[in-house]
Amino acid sequence: MTWLSMEKWNTNLDKSLLTKSLIGVSSILLIAGAATLYWAFNSSPHQATQSNESRPRHSAGPVPEKAMIASPLDQLETTKVILKAGDSLSRTLNRLGITDRQIAQLLQADSSKVLTSLQPGQKLTIQRWLPKQQLESLTLSSTPEKAYVFQHNPEQNLFSFTEQVAPIETRLRYQEVMIDNSLFLDGSRAGLNDKLLLSLTNIFRWDIDFALDIRPGDRFAVLFEERFINGDRLDSGNIIAAQFINNGRIYEAIRYQINNGANYFTRDGLSLRKAFIRSPVDFTHVSSQFNPNRLHPIFKTTRPHQGVDYAAPEGTPVYSSGHGTISFVGEMKGYGNTVIIDHGKGYSTLYAHLSEFQEGLYTGQEIQQGNEIAKVGQTGWATGPHLHYEFRIQGQHKNPETVDIPYDSPMSKDELVNFLPYAQQVITRLQQSQSSDYSQYLSQLSRR
Repeated sequence: MTWLSMEKWNTNLDKSLLTKSLIGVSSILLIAGAATLYWAFNSSPHQATQSNESRPRHSAGPVPEKAMIASPLDQLETTKVILKAGDSLSRTLNRLGITDRQIAQLLQADSSKVLTSLQPGQKLTIQRWLPKQQLESLTLSSTPEKAYVFQHNPEQNLFSFTEQVAPIETRLRYQEVMIDNSLFLDGSRAGLNDKLLLSLTNIFRWDIDFALDIRPGDRFAVLFEERFINGDRLDSGNIIAAQFINNGRIYEAIRYQINNGANYFTRDGLSLRKAFIRSPVDFTHVSSQFNPNRLHPIFKTTRPHQGVDYAAPEGTPVYSSGHGTISFVGEMKGYGNTVIIDHGKGYSTLYAHLSEFQEGLYTGQEIQQGNEIAKVGQTGWATGPHLHYEFRIQGQHKNPETVDIPYDSPMSKDELVNFLPYAQQVITRLQQSQSSDYSQYLSQLSRR
C-alpha cells in the first residue's frame, strides 16, 4: 500500500470514527434530556426543595412533627353526636377512629377546658378526613345559640378556637284559647308550652285561684315573644300582654319595665301583684270552706269555721301569703303548731296544724311574700293532713277565698305618665289580633 493510499485509508477511518463519536454524543444528550424532562414532570416541589436542602444543617430546636395533609382523594365526613351520660371526649372521638395523639393536640388549643366538662344532651359536630381518620374540626354546641369551634390548621399542625353566637330573632305571637277541659291541656293543644302557661298563672294568681276558679267556657288571649335562630323556633319568651276571662269577668295584664324591674299592670297602671297570695300552699282540694255555721267534724257541734282548710300531703311547703313580721311561732290549743304573721295596716294571717316550722323561724322575724315558713301536718284538732288558713282585717275573720285583696305598691305619677300611652298601644295590638268570635264575646261581656 502506497503512502498516498494509506493516507487515504486513514482519512476514511478518521471520518468513520468522527461519525460514530457524534452519534454517541447525540445519544447521550438525548438520554440526558429525556431524564431531565421525566424528573421535571414527575417530582413534586416538596421533593425538589428537599433535594436542594439536602446539605446537613444545625437545628435550633426539635423538628416539629409533620402534619397530615389531606390529599384530593380523601373524603371529608361530618358526624353529629348527642352526648349521653358517661360519654367523654376521648371515648367519643376514639369510637370514630381519632387517635389519642390528635386528641392531645386538640386539648392544647385555647379554651379547650370546655371540652373537659361535657354534659349529657350537648351536641358535638365532628369533621374528619377519610380514610386517614384525620380530625379536621370539632364543634361543641353548649346551647342552641352558642357554639365552640376548634379548627385544625395543617400548616402549623394545631387547632385554633373561635366562639360563635347565633343572632336571635324575637317575634310576637298572639294566641286565643277556650278552656274545655283544663288550662294546661287546652293550652297545649293550641301550641303553648307549659313554661308559658305557668307564667300566665303566675301573672293572674292574685285574682284567680287556678285550682278552684277555672271552669269550662273560660277564655284567655296572650301576646308573647318567640325566639328564633336561623329561622328555627328556639323557645317562648316574655308574655307582653294577656287577657283572662274567668266566670264572665275580664282580667288584663300588660308587662312594663320600671326602675325596680318588670312587672304586670292593668291598663290603668294598677299592679297585678297584690299584697297577699290567695292560696299559700299547693293543695289537692279544699277540705273545708269558710263557714260561720259549720258542724265540727270532731265535736259534732256547730262551731264557726273561720278559715279555709287546704288538703295536701304531709310535708308540703307552706308559704307566707304576704310581707310582714312573725308575731307568733309555737303551739296553740286546737290549732297545733301555728304561725301568725302581722302584715301591718290591720292585716294578719294564721297558718295552723303544721308538722314543722322552717328552720330558724322566730318571733319578730321579717318575712317576704312567698317565703317558706312551715310544712303541712295534722297537729292539734285535725282529722288529716291539711293547712288551716285564716285571714283577718282589724281582728275580724274574712273569707280568704273572696276577700278583696289590696294592691301592692302603686305606680308613681311620673311612671304613670309614660305607661299610659304604651298601654294603649299594647291594647290596640291585642284588639287588632283578636278573632271576630273573641271580639264579639268581649263586647257582650262589657254590655252586661
